[in-house]
Amino acid sequence: MRVRTAPAVAMTLALAACAPGASTSTTVQVGATLEFDIEVASSAQEQRDGLSGRTELDEGTGMLFTFDQPGEKQVWMAGMTIPLDVAWIVDDQVLAVDTLDPCTQVDQDQCPRWTSPADVDALLEVPAGSLDGIAPGVLVTVESVRH
Repeated sequence: MRVRTAPAVAMTLALAACAPGASTSTTVQVGATLEFDIEVASSAQEQRDGLSGRTELDEGTGMLFTFDQPGEKQVWMAGMTIPLDVAWIVDDQVLAVDTLDPCTQVDQDQCPRWTSPADVDALLEVPAGSLDGIAPGVLVTVESVRH
């Protein structure tokens, strides 16, 4: 992810330095016009839980998942009652956007999975419809990290 205030390595170190259980948030810009105030899923547990259990997600909010190594990633919607858009991201650019349908089952094995179209190093989940019109290659920028 491109970080305006510091190199990507510094962002990774800053996220790792957060106290366990501390909420980390950031501002993410997608293209020239979209900006989201999002939570960062930095621990393995936060990434497994994602946005599950939420009954609503305000416009302009969401969750960012960053990964140490690029690779094929999967997401599922177990415990979700609202649809989401997911931007699959590699090298600070949108690779693809999918709209994920909710699955109210709490067992993730009972819900469909979506797989990244190629190796990714991050993904962004926001309310469904928020990423309409975002094409592959659009720049994704992390503005700042807050604890």
